[in-house]
Order: sequence, then C-alpha cells, then structure tokens
Amino acid sequence: MVAQRGDLWETVGMANIEKFVPKNGQVVTAQGHEGTFKVLNVSEDGQKADIQPFTLSRQMLMGAVMRGVPCSTLHHFKEDASQAAARIVKEAAKDK
Repeated sequence: MVAQRGDLWETVGMANIEKFVPKNGQVVTAQGHEGTFKVLNVSEDGQKADIQPFTLSRQMLMGAVMRGVPCSTLHHFKEDASQAAARIVKEAAKDK
C-alpha cells in the first residue's frame, strides 16, 4: 500500500525483512535449485558464496561446487520433524 502526503510518497505497512547472510558450513537451499547445499565460502562483502550439494541423510557433500552464487538467492534450511521423516523415507527408497 502506498500513501501520498503532499508530494511525498511513502510505503505503508512494509515489514522490515532482515537480509540473510549465510555462514561457512551452514546448510541452505538455493532459489532455482533442488535440494540442500553446504556453504563452503562467503565473499568478504557477503554478496556471493561458493556452495556444494549436500545430502542430509548421509551428511556428505555431493557433486560439483557452484561458485559465485548470489547470497540473495540462498535461504536458511528449515525442516520440521514430519518433513525430515518424509525425506528419510524418500531417500531410502531411492537408494534401493
């Protein structure tokens, strides 16, 4: 919603969204990519990161490193108990 007061426009009701800056070793998701990734390195300015696919069930790095991924496309990985159970069953079925 935008409110006008004289010739001053201001945005009303916008939440302050804290910018997510990943840390080395953190498990994240990446916009436009499936699965989870481990952060290997974050640039000094916090704008880009090197990430690698990471399997939660095996706690292993898998696949090629993706370098220079914009941190704005990375999100903290959150998983509740039911999601974890479903993931474990799905990954176990894949391994057979």
